[in-house]
Amino acid sequence: MKTPRLFIFPMLVTCNLLIFSQQIDLAKVKANEEFRWGVTAFHKGYLNEAILSFKRALTYQSEEPLARIWLGRAYLQSGFEDAGLAELKGLLTSGYRDLFLQNWVELLESTRGLRRDLRPKAKWVFTTEIEGVRGENVFFKGPTVVRPRSDGSYYVVSYVKNEVTLLDVNGIPLRSIRGGLQGLDHPFDAVESRDGLLYVSEFRGDRIAVCNAIGNKVRVIGSRGRNPGSLLGPQYLAFDSIQNIYVSEVGNRRVSKFDQEGKFLTTFGERSEYFEGFTTPTGILVKDEKVFVADRDRKLVAVFDTNGNYITSLLKGKLQAPEGLEQMGSLILISDGNRLLGYDVETDNLHTFVEYGSQARRILRVSPDVNGNLVAADFDTHSIHILTELSELYTGLTVRVQRVDSASHPEVSLVVRVSDRFGNPIVGLRDSNFLVTERKVRVGKTDLLFASHRSDRFDIILLVDRSAKAGEFRETLGRVSQELVRILGEKADMRVVSASSTPTVVFGPQDRLSVLPERVMDSPASYSNLWAFDVGLRLATTELLTSRMRKAVLFLTAGSLPPTAFRNFGLNESLAYMRNNGIVFYPIYVTSDGSSRELEYLARETGGKSYRYSDPRGLLDLWQDLTKQKEGLYVLKYTSREDTDFGRRYIPVEVEARLIQRSGKDESGYFGPLQY
Repeated sequence: MKTPRLFIFPMLVTCNLLIFSQQIDLAKVKANEEFRWGVTAFHKGYLNEAILSFKRALTYQSEEPLARIWLGRAYLQSGFEDAGLAELKGLLTSGYRDLFLQNWVELLESTRGLRRDLRPKAKWVFTTEIEGVRGENVFFKGPTVVRPRSDGSYYVVSYVKNEVTLLDVNGIPLRSIRGGLQGLDHPFDAVESRDGLLYVSEFRGDRIAVCNAIGNKVRVIGSRGRNPGSLLGPQYLAFDSIQNIYVSEVGNRRVSKFDQEGKFLTTFGERSEYFEGFTTPTGILVKDEKVFVADRDRKLVAVFDTNGNYITSLLKGKLQAPEGLEQMGSLILISDGNRLLGYDVETDNLHTFVEYGSQARRILRVSPDVNGNLVAADFDTHSIHILTELSELYTGLTVRVQRVDSASHPEVSLVVRVSDRFGNPIVGLRDSNFLVTERKVRVGKTDLLFASHRSDRFDIILLVDRSAKAGEFRETLGRVSQELVRILGEKADMRVVSASSTPTVVFGPQDRLSVLPERVMDSPASYSNLWAFDVGLRLATTELLTSRMRKAVLFLTAGSLPPTAFRNFGLNESLAYMRNNGIVFYPIYVTSDGSSRELEYLARETGGKSYRYSDPRGLLDLWQDLTKQKEGLYVLKYTSREDTDFGRRYIPVEVEARLIQRSGKDESGYFGPLQY
């Protein structure tokens, strides 16, 4: 008996639908597998593998928005900013609506190519006030000077309370320095030396107290009197490049100079045939081996060399009551009565930064802090004012989750980078500055495990020029590397990357430092005109991706790059790869005449600088410059409440950072460990 045709047709349709449904499910499974591996590879620092996995995931499900967002993120982290931005913008153009993605794209478009030295003239506004007297609690009173530190904290000199108070980046008191049993007698200024000692001028004590980290005096410089080496009414302090200390004395109407140990060296500023003498010397600044001293009553800034020889006087008739002096980039900040001025010595250009008006009463000195703000002590109101560039106030912070470690789920750790819109790192943040959520729900207690500004170690790559010209200076390369071992050997983990035709790592942390110069020099046969700078630089950057320490690439070079230097990876791609991963570039020229605009550009835009081994100071300043290097990297740890479904469920995670009135946010995600 034949089966009716009407029965056969529905059966065929049903079978075809089942087969088609299975094909769709299979594509989804493969897409999910590729996406999972892409996210995992990204968090392990395998960015090339992550990009390939996200691309494969999109071949199975071409319109999956999450895979496209992650592909864009991987491109950006790899330095391919054009491709990354195009992917994210394409998703928005297709009709996908997400407020975070839209804001992210707008931020990327507004900041791409924005150079540090082309910042528009800033307008500064008062944003926050830190009160020294809060109810019955007196943290500081009559503050004269605020001294920002490299870790984002501040020393506040409390003239009335006779102590120096250390505040964290949020204005929370951490400890007080009182000078031990002897105490401090009306401290006026405080500066920190390279070895961590605090030099405090005691206005009524007529001396300079040198205090250790716990606040006890370890020695005293000077004593009351008018003789050379004696002090009368010491106020403002400044160090020069070799840590000699200068102090302005309002009582003796002069500046005295001592070495770091307190040995008297000289005085200057008294009346002479060249200089009519100080009336009321106040603020003091050492810049470019010149000593700038403000005179409040004569309304000028006098300039001397570091030996005290008078050079010239500046700004006569243009100042009202100059007090504290501070350097900000190429400018000298002058606290002048009820206003803050900026003066460019080279161009003789003076302009007004801020008119205080009714917002402040008596500000004696203003300093830029490490996070791009200005900080000022207001003596009469017992408060600290934070001033922020107006454009920064509205654009907020840039937060990027660079890696998620979920191998021990439910324990999760996040590696987060925080910067301003120019890419300058934000340092000094604490766990209270972060808010972490999963699926928009706040996680439990978040601990700050690590902050790069607290670390005194570095991860250094020595990238070695393997050009034929560099081969002529092979012995010099060896001597330079020996000097670097002497300077950095105990303070850094070092690797060597040979930028040959096929760049490779030729020295790692597991090798003995004694063989490093030999690996840097290599054999004469390793030098040729086929060397690949761009590939070597990318390999050096990749080697540093997962490091939590402050990171730098030192390029040992004869100085010239070939026309093919950026054949594989463009100049701006190479720059973005380093900058997006917090790596600073330092060219070290081993020849007396070598130079390269491209190398100088990479150094400037990543925050580094170039050195020439043949210069009189050689590499003497390298360690000091490295220690000034900032990295806004933080590691946060929390316990997740999310079920990973044996490692197959994608868990979104969001991180927000807040500082003063600025904030920023990033959205990322992860998979737990795969279980079978």
